[in-house]
Amino acid sequence: MSEAIGMIRGAMQADAEALRVIGQNIANAEVTAYRRQIPLSAGGFDQLVSSIDPHGDGFAANVAAAIQHSIAIDSRPGTLKTTGEPLDVALEGEGFFALQSAAGTVLTRRGDFHVGADGVLSAVSGEPVLGESGPIQIGIGAATIGADGTVRVNGDVIDRLRIGQVADESELQYLGNGMYASASGTVQDPESYPVVRQGFLETSNVTPVNEMVQMMETLRHFEASQRLVHGYDQMLEKAISELGKVG
Repeated sequence: MSEAIGMIRGAMQADAEALRVIGQNIANAEVTAYRRQIPLSAGGFDQLVSSIDPHGDGFAANVAAAIQHSIAIDSRPGTLKTTGEPLDVALEGEGFFALQSAAGTVLTRRGDFHVGADGVLSAVSGEPVLGESGPIQIGIGAATIGADGTVRVNGDVIDRLRIGQVADESELQYLGNGMYASASGTVQDPESYPVVRQGFLETSNVTPVNEMVQMMETLRHFEASQRLVHGYDQMLEKAISELGKVG
């Protein structure tokens, strides 16, 4: 395999990852508070040339591996839509609701909460919603959630919603159902507590039409790379055939 094939292979891998991420965005376009993910590739031609020994073993494979793939989170908020439900909440500002899961604390912007059979305020997928004192116990009373995150039951303050942040949102790993895990396992308190809107939900920030356009552009680029590989293969085959006729 030549260095040219290695570079094309790296480009095709980047396109394949981009198509996966775009497909995930489209699939989650209607998920409450889902944040669009953006595929990124790092490693330009100059970086490849300077970082790889062309005389080393597996040069083409190393060229492909030198193109680094990562995913960024589009941090632009979705729009708020009113529901009138007392346990539906949305955040105005940075940060995420904190949930308790078997793997530890996970984060979500999705605020369509409910009270579970055990009386605990829970996410749509069943994880307990965390307050500053642990899982929030609602019981059977009438709950209200204030703009400062204070949770009251029958007028009595019982806790305050815990809001978490990560230093770099690119480290967030999507778990499904609008939930994210921190790759480093570190969840920080926000620099400023966001405004909590009771009776509202945040929509996804995905625009399906834009994602479809990007998918088509990426697919065309991938197919062009395939044609280039096919043409390069034909050229090599012809060169070998011609060389075989010499003498």
